[in-house]
Amino acid sequence: MKRLLILLLLVACTAEKRATPVSERPKHAPPSAAEAKQIIESSGDFSEFQFTSSAFTLPLKRTMMLNDETRGIARDLEKAGWIVFSDDDVVLTSKSLTSRRFMTRANGYVDIVPLAKKEMGDVTAVRPTDEGVYVDFNWKWIPTDVGSAFKSGPLYDRYAAPQKAMATLYHDGTAWKILRLQPL
Repeated sequence: MKRLLILLLLVACTAEKRATPVSERPKHAPPSAAEAKQIIESSGDFSEFQFTSSAFTLPLKRTMMLNDETRGIARDLEKAGWIVFSDDDVVLTSKSLTSRRFMTRANGYVDIVPLAKKEMGDVTAVRPTDEGVYVDFNWKWIPTDVGSAFKSGPLYDRYAAPQKAMATLYHDGTAWKILRLQPL
């Protein structure tokens, strides 16, 4: 009897576990458009998505402004009272010095962050795939007090235009999560 129990125990411990075929794995219903919007909007992924587009680095010397875009941005900041020019130097005004958005670096540049924040728009499509769900959505930039200084040029165009993106969602067994976000 002991031998039989030991033999059964040995067989049970060494039996191979069979993987569940993909076709037998439980399928999860895709999220609704409202659920997908909430997943995207509340995620850290959306906060970080295109974050670098919400900043600008300005040289603190006029002679270091090597292109029309940078000179135009400096003019807009001057008109809005954030900076003034003193010969070749860019001087931060008291308005910018008391703002946490202007961070002067020792190398002669100032980082201006953020110029805008993101606002989620509508989900325009939820498309199930074998790997997960694709969610098309739109969003827009909302300029900060500094970002609203731009009246023309690339930064103005970036913040004025509606944005489109796609989220790839996957189900981790308990909830839908974002795998990646990409512009459309």
